[in-house]
Amino acid sequence: MEEIALSVGVSKHTIYRRYAGKMALLDAVVARDLDRLNQAMLLDDATGSNPLERLKSAARRFFFFCVEPDSVRFMAFLTSEAIFSEELRQRFGTWDRVLSDPIILCIRASQEAGLLRSDETAIALFSLLADILDGPGRRMQFDLPDPFSGLSPDAFFEHRWSVFLKVATAG
Repeated sequence: MEEIALSVGVSKHTIYRRYAGKMALLDAVVARDLDRLNQAMLLDDATGSNPLERLKSAARRFFFFCVEPDSVRFMAFLTSEAIFSEELRQRFGTWDRVLSDPIILCIRASQEAGLLRSDETAIALFSLLADILDGPGRRMQFDLPDPFSGLSPDAFFEHRWSVFLKVATAG
């Protein structure tokens, strides 16, 4: 907390007046980021595009948010801290639900429109999509070379989206 206070030019007391402790401050940071991402994912909801296009747009925004350098560093920090904190691991579950809900809603809408398989749950299809898109962020956490497997980030997303569609639309 002392380092944070110094970096923003306030006293620790000022921070503690607003946040009860480190976990409250962390919740505020994560809530801000999740809100920003959810707002971005929902931008296309009012455009009238078909549900599958809204899903693709939400998935794209999710993917690019997850491979932003600040997001990669923050996730690496949270992951390493969660090893030692049961409370943090539980919060991950809550944050994951907040993060996944907009995409799950798009998947359900696509299923209801007959555009995605209905023999899988929306949560199972979300997990599949998230797993397909997760690789670059993990490789970036460890500063591994070529996180996008020789592709540009856009081309990587398009390739992985096509893989998802092959599985999610197959009869």
